[in-house]
Amino acid sequence: MNKRDCETLLEYTLGLGRQMMECGAEAWRAENTMARIFRAYGMEVLDAHAMPTQVAATVKTKAGEHYPSTCMVLPEKTGMNLRRLEMINAAARQICFDPPPVSQLPTIKDNSPRWAVSELIGYILGIGAFAVFFGGNLLDGILSALIGCGIYCLDHLRMRNLQNRTIYIMIACFASGLLARLCAGIFPMCNLDMIVIGDIMIFIPGLSLVNGVRELFYSDILTGIYRMVEAVLGAGAIAIGYAVALMIGGGL
Repeated sequence: MNKRDCETLLEYTLGLGRQMMECGAEAWRAENTMARIFRAYGMEVLDAHAMPTQVAATVKTKAGEHYPSTCMVLPEKTGMNLRRLEMINAAARQICFDPPPVSQLPTIKDNSPRWAVSELIGYILGIGAFAVFFGGNLLDGILSALIGCGIYCLDHLRMRNLQNRTIYIMIACFASGLLARLCAGIFPMCNLDMIVIGDIMIFIPGLSLVNGVRELFYSDILTGIYRMVEAVLGAGAIAIGYAVALMIGGGL
């Protein structure tokens, strides 16, 4: 490969690693994927490193030329997107199995609609089921699910505007807390605590915490600490958002 092809391949592979980190992949998985692609094209991998905020790689060609580069990962774009992650993994496996010319590297596009009905149904069923599971009645589940529709809209607005996730969680919890308090005032027979529990479950950063612990076991100390701190900040934002909403709602 010539110099231009090497630079193109490096930029493309770093882009895959960045997208994997944005989709919630483990750091070691992104590093392994980048290294395999480079080796498929006959390059020696001197470094392939991924963090929640940056992806870096340094490769060496057979002619002895070194190509280092880095790529920034925006925290505002990160989130769990298993569908897109699977698309990236499938593309990477195909590249390693049968490396195409650099000019024909596949472009990964997620053609799913921005407002997916299946995701909305998932929010409704998940939030409503949690409200009933923890001891609420059917009305609690229905009201909690209706508030979940608003949470779904807020979540997509965050992704569109690239808002900081911690601030978004605080605002969304505050809004859903006010709506829950309003529902409790309109329907005296419902249980405010069950409605709040159903809505709060969608914000619980359990997956981020588990991923952080798992990164520590993989010896990715910085990545593990980053994700654990992110989970703690998310839990604090949940507490502040709902606490302020319920205090204001109680005063009203």
